[in-house]
Amino acid sequence: MLETLNDFTRSLGSVWGLFSILVVCAPAALAVHEFTAYRMNQYTLTGSDYGCKSNMVNFEARAVNANIVTRRCVLMSMGEISVDRMKELIENKAGSILIAIPEDPSSLTKDEIENWNEVEEVLMEQAIDTSVYFTYQKPELMSIYHEVRTALNSDHAATAAAALGNVFHSNGYQIVTYGTAPAPAKSSLYTIQGKMLSQGRETNPSIAIVAHFDSYGIAPHLAKSANGNGSGVAALLEIARLLSKLYSKSGNTPKYDVLFLLSSGGKLNYLASKTWLEKKLSSDSLETVLLNEVEFVLCLDGIGKDGLHLHVSKQPKEGTAAHKMLTAIEEAVSLLNPNISVNTVPKKVNLGNPLFAWHHEIFTVKRLSAATISNFPAHNSLGRLNTFDTSVDVDKLYTHTHIIAEGIARYVSDLSDKSVTILDDYLVPNKALLSRTVEFLSSTQRAATLLQRDSPVILNLEQTLSKYASEVMVTELKASKRDPEFQFYDQSETKLFAYNVKPAVFDLFLAIAVIAYLGTVYLCVKSIPHAMTYLYQMKKLKSS
Repeated sequence: MLETLNDFTRSLGSVWGLFSILVVCAPAALAVHEFTAYRMNQYTLTGSDYGCKSNMVNFEARAVNANIVTRRCVLMSMGEISVDRMKELIENKAGSILIAIPEDPSSLTKDEIENWNEVEEVLMEQAIDTSVYFTYQKPELMSIYHEVRTALNSDHAATAAAALGNVFHSNGYQIVTYGTAPAPAKSSLYTIQGKMLSQGRETNPSIAIVAHFDSYGIAPHLAKSANGNGSGVAALLEIARLLSKLYSKSGNTPKYDVLFLLSSGGKLNYLASKTWLEKKLSSDSLETVLLNEVEFVLCLDGIGKDGLHLHVSKQPKEGTAAHKMLTAIEEAVSLLNPNISVNTVPKKVNLGNPLFAWHHEIFTVKRLSAATISNFPAHNSLGRLNTFDTSVDVDKLYTHTHIIAEGIARYVSDLSDKSVTILDDYLVPNKALLSRTVEFLSSTQRAATLLQRDSPVILNLEQTLSKYASEVMVTELKASKRDPEFQFYDQSETKLFAYNVKPAVFDLFLAIAVIAYLGTVYLCVKSIPHAMTYLYQMKKLKSS
C-alpha cells in the first residue's frame, strides 16, 4: 500500500512540475498590434551626418511625462512635441521616440504647424542617436497611446507598496521593430534638362529657368512639399508650355534661347544642379554654349502662397540682367495685378558656409547672374522644410505663374512698351493644369533619398517637358564610392509591433510565487507517506 502511495505522490509531483514549467515559460504577451512607421531622415552631406542614426526599437512604452524614459520607447502625440521636450528626451537617453501624427493635416491649427516647423528644422540640423519614428494616428494606436498615458505605472506611484500593486494589476506595451541596422543605400541625384531655341540667328543669348522637384521633410515617406517645391515645378512646366506657343507663334521671334532645368537634391545643398553645372561648364556640349551665353538664371522655389520675393546676391543695378528681369516682372505685375508687389531681398553668398541658402547661389558663385523668386521672405523661413506642406493656394499659384511667365516673355522679347502684354488671352496659364501637377507631385513619393531613374515622378516630368522643349534628357549623379559627397541610408519605412505585456518585474514576482507554491506542494506531498505511516500505526495500536 505504501509503495502504491509513493508512486502516486511521485506522479503528482511530476504533474505539478510540468504545470510549473508551463506557467513560468508561458509568453507574457497578451496581444500584438502592427503599425507602419516611418523613420526620421538619415543622410550624409559634405562629410556631416544628419538625422536619425539608429533604427533599434525594443523598449517598454512610456508616456512623454514619465519620470523614467531611459531605455524606454516614448509614445507621444504631435500636440505634445516641442523643441525643449525633444532635446530633453534625447539628453535623457530615451531608447526610442514614436510620434503619432494626424492623417489629415487640415485638422491642425496654425500654432501647431508653426511649432512643428520649428521642431522639424532643429532636429534636421543635427545627427541623433535615439531612434525616432513617425506613424499615423490610427484608432488602434491611439487606444494604446491613451492607455499608456493614463495608466498609473510604477514611475508615478507614491509609495513602494503602490508601485508593487501596479505591477500586478496593470498591463504595459513593448514596442518592437525587427530588422538590420541602417546601411548605405543606392544614392543618386537626378537632373532633367531641355532647351528652346529661338530662330533667326546662329547664336543667341539665353536665360535659364530652374526648379528642384524633390520633396523634403523629417521623414522621406511623409514629405509632400506641395508648395516647396511642387508649385515651382508646376510653374516651370506651365511657363515652358506658354513659351513654346510664343516661340512658335507666327511673326514672333524672341531674341533669347531658353534652358530649362529640373533637379533633385534641392534641400541637399542643390547638389544635382551644382554638379550638373560644373560638368556642363567643363564640357564642349551645346548646353555649355548656352550656359556661356546665359544672361540670367531664374530659380523658382515656393510660389503657391502669399507674397513674391526676388532673392539676389546683391541689389540689382540698372543695366544689369538682374535689373532687366526685375523690371520685366514689375511691369508684368502692374499690367496683370497691381495689388501685388515684388520685394527684392539681397543676401550675399556666404562662401564660408558649405551649404547654400538659395538655389541661385550655385550659379552666382560661377559668375552667372541669377535670382530665386519665392513667397518665402528668407532662406530660413519656417515652413520651407515642412512635412505638412500638403497644399497650395491655386489662385495664388495661377497669379504668380502668370506674372513670372509674362515677365520672362517680356525679357526674351525685349519689349519696352509698358502698356502691352505679350501673353494675351490665348497665352495664359491653365489653372486646372497647375492644380493637377501640384496634386500629382504631392501624392507621389519624390524624396531625394527614395528616387530611382524609373520613379514615376522622373518619368512624368521627362515626358511633360518633352512636349514643350527639345532634346530633353535625364542625367543621373551617383555618389562616389570612395569619397561620397552625399550618402543615403535604408530602413526608412518599417513595421512596428506593440505587444500587450505584463511588466518584466511581474514575471519575476510570478516566478517567485509559483516556486513558493510548488515548494509548499512538494513538501506536503513528501510528507504524505510519513503521515499515512503514522496514521496506519495509530490505527494498528488502537485495534490491538
